[in-house]
Amino acid sequence: MIKKTRFISIFFCLFMGLCFFVHNAYSTEPTTKEAKQLISLVKEAASLIEKNGEVVFLEFKKTNSKWLHNDTYIFVIDPKGFVYVNPQRSELEGTNQINLKDLMGKNFIQSFIKKVTSGPKSEGWVHYIWFKPGEENPMWKTSFIKLVKSPSGKEYIVGSGIYNMKMDRVFAIDVVDDAVNLIQKKGKEAFKELKDPLGDYNYLTTYVFVFDSKGNDLINPAFPGFEGQNVLNLKDSQGKYFIKEMINSLEKSDSAWVDYMWPKPRQMEPSKKSTYVKKVTIDGNTLYVGSGIYLE
Repeated sequence: MIKKTRFISIFFCLFMGLCFFVHNAYSTEPTTKEAKQLISLVKEAASLIEKNGEVVFLEFKKTNSKWLHNDTYIFVIDPKGFVYVNPQRSELEGTNQINLKDLMGKNFIQSFIKKVTSGPKSEGWVHYIWFKPGEENPMWKTSFIKLVKSPSGKEYIVGSGIYNMKMDRVFAIDVVDDAVNLIQKKGKEAFKELKDPLGDYNYLTTYVFVFDSKGNDLINPAFPGFEGQNVLNLKDSQGKYFIKEMINSLEKSDSAWVDYMWPKPRQMEPSKKSTYVKKVTIDGNTLYVGSGIYLE
């Protein structure tokens, strides 16, 4: 009986350990079908440019092809903002749109360029408001973009997007990684950019927050009332000390996922939220950088 009890205890510990590992390790890849398909499309287009060069631009403009159908299309610009391919807005082709803004005033062309040229990765996600082909009202668009070099030696940014796309965990990873990279470069001077409502770190219900190892809230764009306050003992609606859990989860890891109940920006009722949090050290101080997606 003792051996059986011991076996059950060991099995339970192993099971819980595996659950913890999965909880902290899953989601480095997209989880939604739409995100996976979009990445595949853009990477295939990038491979064609890399292999065959600028001649493939004509392929991207063929109606009812895999590259151009319904509201799906490939766009190509260069790192200076010059537009080479945009079959849904052909008037932009052959012009420099480095200062083009979305309907909220976000300079998303510059966001494209910064995304693929300023960080460790040459690809990623950008979120902005744009017109869906055939629709009069603008809506949120999520684009996956990738930097590629053609045989001519010239670099291009190739991308495609989906309108009102379902939130994916990979978006949280992407924005937190970018935020950590920015903090490593600029230190606390990065906070202003992280809080910019028209920047790359705030869209829909997504925002980046930062607190230190003592639980002092440094930036919280969606809930600015917490800034400057100690939130170590902050609990969600079910009594979970989620700030403490974030710190504890990162004792032996550089990143982790923590789930809890929390209101969406501009709402009162709590919703299920899954947050990706990562630690970074600047000037000898450990900071915790997080962003999440709401699951309902």
